[in-house]
Amino acid sequence: MTKPDYVELDRMGDSASSRHGARVENFLLHTQEGNGTAESLANYLNNPANGVSYHYTVRDRVVVDVVDTDLASWSVLDANPFTINLCFAGSRVSWTREDWLSIRDDIRIAAWLAVQDARKYGFDTYVIAPPYRRRQGISDHRYVTECLGIGTHTDVGPNFPWDVFARDVAEFTGTIHEEEDMPSAKEIADEVVKAILSARPQQPDGSTDATVGELLTWIDKHTADGIDLAAGTGSKDQRGPLQPTGFDYLADLTPGEALGVIGAALNIPGFRDPRKDEQR
Repeated sequence: MTKPDYVELDRMGDSASSRHGARVENFLLHTQEGNGTAESLANYLNNPANGVSYHYTVRDRVVVDVVDTDLASWSVLDANPFTINLCFAGSRVSWTREDWLSIRDDIRIAAWLAVQDARKYGFDTYVIAPPYRRRQGISDHRYVTECLGIGTHTDVGPNFPWDVFARDVAEFTGTIHEEEDMPSAKEIADEVVKAILSARPQQPDGSTDATVGELLTWIDKHTADGIDLAAGTGSKDQRGPLQPTGFDYLADLTPGEALGVIGAALNIPGFRDPRKDEQR
């Protein structure tokens, strides 16, 4: 695939630490929350006294290498040892989608760098966009906060064009992940909860205040009871196609069939002996 057009500057300094043997698993995007250029931000990061650094700064098709990717930058606290970090100089969490698309070239460059580093260090190029799931791949600082539970930062913010970025990554890898169009487990669970709540039965007093947990417990209990009654105790735990279970102490009948035999023998209206049906 065609490499994006950019100028790369080597400004590596001392704001870095050892990875202490950790394997790189994630490439993360960040905002500056300021108005710097790629070079001015790199100059600030190169002062160890400032206590912050990224591997790359990017703006206006200029990429500055600040920290060697074999080392850990000072970007995401306890996640530093297993991450590579890139900051869009001049960017802010509050940006709109239109603001982000105004630096379309820089987004594409970030995707290229992420793919190259993923190949170098052997981690997945899957784009972990919100709602996040913990895994190898490419994401942002908010992923570290919300999914890994480290820190409080929320960059790159809610309006970052993940769809555009993911297409760039897919182009540079020549693949499309099968999972991209699949809902996450959380999305599926949210839809199930909505469906259950919308179908809550009305109580005699007109209330519909049963909780999801109460409804699921009721469904589970009565479904299990129904299966046991129809097919024999324990049938609900069978794997594969459900087969009726007979019991030798009930003449190899299920409980429901045995009730039919007893009711018919007592001449209770509506009861019949299922064995006679089989003999016809």
